Amino acid sequence: MDTDIYCTLAKQLRVRRLKAKLTLEKVSELADISTSFLAYIETGRKKPSLATVGKLACALNVSVAELFDDRAVSGIPDSNQKDVGKILKLLRGKNQAETQTIIAMVATLARKFPLK
Repeated sequence: MDTDIYCTLAKQLRVRRLKAKLTLEKVSELADISTSFLAYIETGRKKPSLATVGKLACALNVSVAELFDDRAVSGIPDSNQKDVGKILKLLRGKNQAETQTIIAMVATLARKFPLK
């Protein structure tokens, strides 16, 4: 569980920093941490304290909660999150073969009825 949280944090920091067109140097300056420490956090090699996460959130102009929200990392818009949740519920309890069949069916439907 810990690893998942820090992995999400690392991905979120990088995605949000790049989206804001900020360099490692600029964010580390704004957060008052070293550039190398930020690079280690973004690559998952270091685990920051909550105080440091707070500074990074301020530097990126986001909430601390947003830095731990793995939905945004997935690239799935918030408006589609409920639908994705429904699909995931359908997959629960299925074995690998059943899961692969369902995924293949969804892929076929997506090709047949492309989004416009």
